[in-house]
Amino acid sequence: VPGKIMLFMNESELQQLTGYTRNADQRRWLTRHGWRFEEARTGKPIVSVAYAESRLSDAQKKPEWTPNFAVFNKKTA
Repeated sequence: VPGKIMLFMNESELQQLTGYTRNADQRRWLTRHGWRFEEARTGKPIVSVAYAESRLSDAQKKPEWTPNFAVFNKKTA
């Protein structure tokens, strides 16, 4: 819906994320991949857009640089 802030992922977004159209399959995928969700009375998984954006942006982050402390352990001649 143009101009409307969506709080939860819609059916199309859930299908794109999970690769499944059936609610049971989507819930199983979300559970196996460690995603938090609520379940509607109809069995549909309810995933917050903010949560999904957070999960997906964390997955795309580059690993942070870590120092190589091994160079300090080298013995000098």
